[in-house]
Amino acid sequence: MKRLTFILLLFIVVVHPVYSQWDTTGRTTSLCENITMSSTSIGLMALGTLATFQPDVNRLAVSLRDEVVHQNFPKLTFDNQLQYLPALTPVVLNICGLKGKHDFKRLALLEGGSYLLGIGWLNAFKYGIGIERPDNSTKNSFPSGHTFTAFTGAEVLRREYGEEYPWIAVAGYTVATIVGMMRIYNNRHWAGDVLAGAGLGILSTTLVYWVLD
Repeated sequence: MKRLTFILLLFIVVVHPVYSQWDTTGRTTSLCENITMSSTSIGLMALGTLATFQPDVNRLAVSLRDEVVHQNFPKLTFDNQLQYLPALTPVVLNICGLKGKHDFKRLALLEGGSYLLGIGWLNAFKYGIGIERPDNSTKNSFPSGHTFTAFTGAEVLRREYGEEYPWIAVAGYTVATIVGMMRIYNNRHWAGDVLAGAGLGILSTTLVYWVLD
């Protein structure tokens, strides 16, 4: 029952930004939207931190990992490539003529700034805290870099195309969620790492758009 509760909670907090997209379709970016996305991202990071450092919640994360690993499923490595798909999509769509909210130069500034800001925080957490990965390979597990990359791209995609093409935004967040789940499936990250990585990606993008857009 505890495992099921944790999985449901994980699902709810990760897909909340997708719901937010449907809720904001048809209107321009506003203070309310930025506050909503900031709150969502901080909530994800807080839950990820709890799952990493709070013993009772951490036991649920460990149980989830054990449940997956003990099934002896084959590892799938395409998450290494899939993490970049949400980030590349707005660039490709722009080049192909499907314009988003900004032109190519402005998009490059906003997306590049989102990644630069988030990568600084990501590395500070990874190498400053030193959480060991579930496969015992290295001590840079928290937060998940793959998940951060995917969710940063997904949030850029949502902001650029979500108002006019909501299905593109939903597809971006779906891909990002798959990447996060695969990091747990492949025994490369704990659930807390994935939640924190997702929150960090959304937060860095929200802040950059808030300031520069």
